[in-house]
Amino acid sequence: MKDKPYSIEVVLFEVMPGYSTEQAKDAITSLNDIVKLYDGFIDRTTASNLDGKFIDLLYWSDIKSAKKAGEDIMKNPKALAIFEVIRPESMQMFHMDVFNQFEE
Repeated sequence: MKDKPYSIEVVLFEVMPGYSTEQAKDAITSLNDIVKLYDGFIDRTTASNLDGKFIDLLYWSDIKSAKKAGEDIMKNPKALAIFEVIRPESMQMFHMDVFNQFEE
């Protein structure tokens, strides 16, 4: 990812009641097979804490690609089934252009 501009999509969310953390992790991880197919996709990292908060970091070649993928994925039945583990009112999404990156 170094040496060229890219964008990061940041998604913060919590899991719906009734799903275990492991069920949520499995569902969210299975989304990799869908997002990797979108133009401009570079990488994805997902993390959680003990308070049940999740963060999903998706790396894209540009914001336009990220937003187009976001619109399309909301029409994908497999993705929509996965999203059922996410508490909708907890979800926050941001698209940001990278302007600085640490280099050793």
